[in-house]
Formats: sequence, structure tokens, C-alpha cells
Amino acid sequence: MSTATLENKLDKAMELVGGLIDPEIAESYPSLEARILAQALENVEIAERRLREIQKLVGDFSEEVLI
Repeated sequence: MSTATLENKLDKAMELVGGLIDPEIAESYPSLEARILAQALENVEIAERRLREIQKLVGDFSEEVLI
């Protein structure tokens, strides 16, 4: 794979994780590839926490509407 192709893929991957790497992740992983993957995992964990909170809120709302 050419360097340009790899750079394009890394640029796209950075875009997909929001363009930023958490400073703790940046310090913990030696390569950009590992940092991107770790940030993606962190983003998934954050999204799951938010989803659970939304489900609680909507569940609470649904229960109130049924009463």
C-alpha cells in the first residue's frame, strides 16, 4: 500500500472518530493506528452509556404516560 493511500485511510479514520484523540489515549498508545482504534472504542463506550441513560429517561416517560 502506498504512503498516500495509508495517509488517506488514516485521515478518514480520524474523521470518523470525530477528529480528536483523547489526550490520555494519545499518551497510552504508540501508533496513530492504535490511538484511532482506542478512541473508537472509547466513543462506543460513551455512546452505550448515553443510550442507557436515554432508555431510562424514555422508560420513565413511557411509564408516566401509561398511568
